[in-house]
Amino acid sequence: MIRQAQARRDASRSGLLITTQGVSQNVGNAYAILRVARASLEASNLQVRAARTAFRGVREEATLGARTTLDVLNAEQELLDAQANTISAQADEVVASYRVLATMGLLTADHLNLGVQSYDPAAYYNLVSEAPATYSEQGQALDRVLQSIGE
Repeated sequence: MIRQAQARRDASRSGLLITTQGVSQNVGNAYAILRVARASLEASNLQVRAARTAFRGVREEATLGARTTLDVLNAEQELLDAQANTISAQADEVVASYRVLATMGLLTADHLNLGVQSYDPAAYYNLVSEAPATYSEQGQALDRVLQSIGE
């Protein structure tokens, strides 16, 4: 009997350790993804700067007759692609930051200060505990079940 209790205790402890390590690993992975997203955003911003500089240069060369309209359009398309990549990187960063909050258990209305009423099960129970249940079929069925099991 004592050995069984010790074995159960040790199994519970090992389960807790595995869960703790799993949560820690998930938070670490989410944070690594966030750092990758931030680095990608920084690289995209640099790409936009370079594409904008190249576009201005090609456009200036075109006014001097050294480039064609097609060259200008290609440079402009590269700038637009870089800007689209930046928007995508910004979205990835936001999603990754929410993933970090979610894995930490902090993606809640209270933590995000959303200003919405949060659901409190205990308060709701206290509010409706004295309400008459005889008006609904579900309430009557529940009363019959509770009476049959002696509650």
